[in-house]
Amino acid sequence: MNTPAARRIALSIDLKLSHAVIEQHIAASPYVVGVELARQIDQYVREQKLGYYPALDYFQGKDIVDADLYNTAESIAWLLENLAQQSLRERLRSLFIDLQFDSSHVHIYVLPHVRPQQNNAIHSLSTHFTPDHLRVSLSGVLNADADKNDDTLIQDLVIEINELLDKHFARHDINGIKLID
Repeated sequence: MNTPAARRIALSIDLKLSHAVIEQHIAASPYVVGVELARQIDQYVREQKLGYYPALDYFQGKDIVDADLYNTAESIAWLLENLAQQSLRERLRSLFIDLQFDSSHVHIYVLPHVRPQQNNAIHSLSTHFTPDHLRVSLSGVLNADADKNDDTLIQDLVIEINELLDKHFARHDINGIKLID
């Protein structure tokens, strides 16, 4: 009798942690940090008459964004990554024998998709610079019935992941999932 081969899965998920969870670990509100970062960055962009908002890294070490504010955003981002990885390990352990984090990107470090001339630019910028959401790419060996066909296996896995993550994260979206051979 043949033992079914282990199936390896690659997964990409956008996650948003609730502010209450983050605030249990740090004495700063992600929302307040995001609003103030957006205000300071918007002011600089309008003074310089730029047609875009630079990524947060652009402001590191420059006297444009308050240094304490920048450091607080970095601290929350670091905490966010660690809390997300810990939570994913706990919640997905029933599905995966081995779970590896390939990458994680906190959205505050990504170039904003908003331009200064857009309606509600400051609101969209505040949302972007609020350190409460990230994208995680991970892979793992599936702890499931490898006899299912690929499509059924993926569909069942998406349902199970959604059920496991629904109650813990403020929002989560599976961006991609595939079997790795």
